[in-house]
Amino acid sequence: MAQYPHLLAPLDLGFTTLRNRTLMGSMHTGLEEEPNGFERMAAFFAERAKGGVGLIVTGGFAPNLAGRGAPKASQLSFFWQVGKHRIVTDAVHEAGGKICLQILHTGRYAYHPLAVSASKLKSPISPFAPRALTGWGVKKTIADYARCARLAQKAGYD
Repeated sequence: MAQYPHLLAPLDLGFTTLRNRTLMGSMHTGLEEEPNGFERMAAFFAERAKGGVGLIVTGGFAPNLAGRGAPKASQLSFFWQVGKHRIVTDAVHEAGGKICLQILHTGRYAYHPLAVSASKLKSPISPFAPRALTGWGVKKTIADYARCARLAQKAGYD
């Protein structure tokens, strides 16, 4: 560890302090869409927190319906969804960890007909061509990101 003397040292971010500088990068587990998925996701991430990772990043959650990756993919857009997320954040915090929510709008890569993007250019991996956002649509998407971030804070994400 002599090459990386600060790796396991705490890191003060101003609004929170990480116990070290290791990060579990975002990965979509698919648990969000499963029965008891948030409970299973809580156990999954809590194990990583117990293992000592400094910061956990969730898989992507869309800020609105159009931003979902697939028709049943996860989003955080409404207050009633906060409680499910609180199960996850509480478990991670009880295990001594920190967790942040990845807010992900899939744009033209979405696998559903409600996809939107900056243009109508179809992604090479999705069968659906997106609808081009208008100026109002861009502003609404920005507002949806802000709402999602506020809901993430209420859910206990760091």
